[in-house]
Amino acid sequence: MEIQHVLQQLGFNDKETRVYLTLLSGGPSSVRKLAADTDMNRGTVYDALKLLQRHGLIGIYQKHKKQFFLAEDPEKLVEVVEHRERSISALRRQLAELLPEIRSVYAFGGTKPVVKYYEGPKGVNIILRDVLQTMSGRSDKQYRVYSSLSLRQHLYEAFPHFTQERIGRNLRVKVIAMGAGGEDQPLAERRWLSRDEGAPTYSIIYGPKVAFFSIGKNDTLLGVLIEDASVAETEMIIFDRVWEALAK
Repeated sequence: MEIQHVLQQLGFNDKETRVYLTLLSGGPSSVRKLAADTDMNRGTVYDALKLLQRHGLIGIYQKHKKQFFLAEDPEKLVEVVEHRERSISALRRQLAELLPEIRSVYAFGGTKPVVKYYEGPKGVNIILRDVLQTMSGRSDKQYRVYSSLSLRQHLYEAFPHFTQERIGRNLRVKVIAMGAGGEDQPLAERRWLSRDEGAPTYSIIYGPKVAFFSIGKNDTLLGVLIEDASVAETEMIIFDRVWEALAK
């Protein structure tokens, strides 16, 4: 029955659904009769009735010192849906408030480094969006990049508006470039390690994470994301030393 599917989508299990449909089609009934009609024991029927009553789907009355249960107007199902929608809206607001804290736990959680592999434009897009999200949730809004001419033009094809979003989020970036090119951009500083040739890898050091990009077989763009604060800190120290040396 389609109504069974709807009830299950509303969160009612098979036993609660059977009790409700029995009352809906059979009219008022005692627990004993419901147990017989649904082929369930009385304890299970009582539990189902309590939950259904809590949702306002059934009523109860006394007759000759005996309890009878009956289904309320099916319009009550709409109220159940509306209540669920209000609960989800409230949960969504709470989640939005807690997301920075949850993301922080996710970023720093665990004792072992996490390594993730991505392939193609969609995979690169995931990493670039993670750069924006991770850095937006940090007090230090600056990340670091080793930019390579051989990958630069391919990397941001997956996310052509990355720079605009970065600027819109007020994120700063230091770039050590390898290979000619690279335009001046707001909230960005650039120094060249070499203007003659690029490198086979492009990397981004951000928060507790380091992302490496390279070109694989068949010109496929590959991304490796390492989530480990110690690795990221080491990469950051090396970057800063090279950055200072280039200033001289």
